[in-house]
Amino acid sequence: MAFERLKTKGLVFCTVFFFTTFNQQLIAATHAVMLTEVDETIVSISGNEEMEAIALLTEFSDEQLSFDQEQVSMTRGWLELSKQQNSCMFNKIKTKERESVAHFSKYPISVYPPLRLIVMSHHRELFPKEFDLANFPADTHGQLGVVKDRAYGDFIDEKIKRNPHQYYIRGGMGSSNSLIKMLKAERVKGIIEYSEVVDAFLRDNNQSLDYQSIPIRHVTQPIYGYIVCSQGEKGKKVIAEIDRIMGLQSFQEAFIQMHADFFGEAEQAILIPELERVFSQ
Repeated sequence: MAFERLKTKGLVFCTVFFFTTFNQQLIAATHAVMLTEVDETIVSISGNEEMEAIALLTEFSDEQLSFDQEQVSMTRGWLELSKQQNSCMFNKIKTKERESVAHFSKYPISVYPPLRLIVMSHHRELFPKEFDLANFPADTHGQLGVVKDRAYGDFIDEKIKRNPHQYYIRGGMGSSNSLIKMLKAERVKGIIEYSEVVDAFLRDNNQSLDYQSIPIRHVTQPIYGYIVCSQGEKGKKVIAEIDRIMGLQSFQEAFIQMHADFFGEAEQAILIPELERVFSQ
C-alpha cells in the first residue's frame, strides 16, 4: 500500500497510516518497504487526518519513489531492516551504533521538541522544577516509565542503560500508549514522553488527563528523527532518492510550512528556526 498525503493540526511525528492504490508503486523507479513501528510514539488522531511527511516525499518525487507499509514491533524493526534489503524506517535518532548498520537520510524527516517528564498534576510536588535523571526523588525508583529499545537521545539513553532498575521499562506493541494509560491509572509516577504525544493520545481516545510537563535537566534541544534504510546497494539507492527530494527547495518550503501548520506558537519558535538552519547547511 502507498502512503497518502493528508493534512491536520497536531503532531510532528510524521506518521501516515492511510493508504491509496498500488498505482504509484507500479511506475515508481525506486520502491521500498517502510517498516512502521506501531509502538514508538505513533498516535492516531481521531477526527483529524494524520501527519503527512512520508507522503510528502512521494508527492514531490515526481512518481520516482513509493513505499509499501509493513507494521513491526520496535524490537523487530532493526532486525527486519537487516533482512529486507530495500526496507526503511522513519523517525530514527542517529547514534554511532545505528550508523554502522544502516544508511541514514541527510536531512531529518521530523523534529521533536525536547522530551519531558510527564506526571499527574497532584504528583507534581514529588519532583523539582527541573528533573535531574541523576537524582531521583524518594518513592519514584522503578516508577518512571520508558519504552524498551526506544532511542531517547544519547543523554537519556545513557542514563537508562546505566541504571535500568530506576525505570519501569515497558516492551511490546503499543508501549508508548500503554505507558500513558498506566500514568492515568497511577501505576507509574511519571513517563518520559513528548507532551504532544500525550495530547494526541487523549484526543484520539476522547479522554482527559490533568498532567504537567517537567523539563529534564540537560535535555533542552530539539531531537531530529531521520529515515533509515537497509545497508547495501538497494538501501543506498532509496536513501539517495530521499536525499534528492529533500534537497528540493519546493519540498523544503512545504515541509517547513507543514510544521508551521501543525504546531502552536511555542513549538514553532523552537522548531521552525531549527528546520531552516538544517536545510541551509
